[in-house]
Amino acid sequence: MNGRRLVLLSRFFFLSLIVAITGCAQTNFQQYEGRNGAQIIEGEGGTKEIIDGIEYWGTGTPPRRYQILGVVTIEDFDNVFGNQRIRHAIADQVKAAGGDAAIAMDFSGGGQSMGVGVNSRGTVSSGTAFGKKSNRYLIVKYLDKRP
Repeated sequence: MNGRRLVLLSRFFFLSLIVAITGCAQTNFQQYEGRNGAQIIEGEGGTKEIIDGIEYWGTGTPPRRYQILGVVTIEDFDNVFGNQRIRHAIADQVKAAGGDAAIAMDFSGGGQSMGVGVNSRGTVSSGTAFGKKSNRYLIVKYLDKRP
C-alpha cells in the first residue's frame, strides 16, 4: 500500500510539474472609456524594463505624455515559467492594443508551499505546489514619440 501511494504521489507531482511548465497565461483586456474621451497623462518617471520591445514600468510612470488604452489582467502560475509567460502575454496585449508600454497597477495571489514526507521504508519524498497570481497593468500609448 505504501509503495502504491508513493507511486501515485510521484505521478501527481510529475503531472503538476508538467502543467506548471506547459500552462498558458490567461489574459483579459478591457478598453478604457472616459467621459471626456481619451485620458492624457503626463508621467513623472519610475523604473522600467524592456522585454519583447515593450516598456514595463514596475514603479512610477513613464516621464512623458501618454494615453490610457485599457487595462489588462493576466493570471498564471506563480513560478519561473509562469512569470516568463506573463511577461510575454503582456507584450502581446500591448502590441494588440496598439500601445507602447505597460504600467504595473497591482498584483495578487501567488504563494508556494513545499512538503516533505518519509515513508515506512525511510524513503524521503518531497513536493512543491505553486499558487496562481494575477497581475494588472495599464496599457498606454505614447503621444510624444521619440526616435
